[in-house]
Amino acid sequence: MMWLLRRPAAMSMQNALLWGIFWMLGGAILGWYFSVVPTSIVGYTWGSTSLLSQVIYGVVLWVSLALPMYAAALTLNSRVGVIELSGRMLFARMPIYLLMLPAMFGDKIAYSTFMSHPFNTQLSLPYIVLMSVLVVVVIVWYLYWSYVAFSSVVKRSGWSVVVLLGVAMLLSYMLSELLLKWTIYNI
Repeated sequence: MMWLLRRPAAMSMQNALLWGIFWMLGGAILGWYFSVVPTSIVGYTWGSTSLLSQVIYGVVLWVSLALPMYAAALTLNSRVGVIELSGRMLFARMPIYLLMLPAMFGDKIAYSTFMSHPFNTQLSLPYIVLMSVLVVVVIVWYLYWSYVAFSSVVKRSGWSVVVLLGVAMLLSYMLSELLLKWTIYNI
C-alpha cells in the first residue's frame, strides 16, 4: 500500500512523464466524450469542444502547472530538472483524470451537470453527496501526490515544501484559469 502512496516519487522520470502524457490524453478523450471542459487545474464545466481542443487544454494545464512549480522548486534546489518536475507533476494529476471515470457507469448528463453545477436541484441528494465525497477524496489524493512529486524532485520535505507547494498551486490555479480563458476564446 505504501508504494501506491509514494508512486510519483517511486517511478523513474521517464515513466512518470509517459504515464502523465497517457493520462493527459486519456483525460482529453474523456472530457471530449462527457462534454466537460477544464476551467482550472481542478475545475471543470459543461462544454462541447473538439478532441483537438481538449488536448490543447490539457497541454495548457500542464504548462500552467509546470511553470510556477519549477520557479518554486528552484528556490529550494538549483539543480531541479524541468522535465523531471513537469513529468512528475503531470503524473500526479492522474486522480483528477480518474474523476471522469464514474460517468462511464452512470448517467452522462447527470455527471456533466454535477461537474458544472454541483448543487443543481435537478440532481438527487444521494448523487450529490456521493459525488461530493468522491471529489473531496480525489482532490486530497491529487494534493498529496503533488506534494510527493514536488518533494522528491527538490529532495526536501517538511513545512517549507508544503508552504511553497501551496503558493505554487495557488499561482498555478490562477495561471490556468487565465490561460484557459484565453485559449478557449482564441481557438
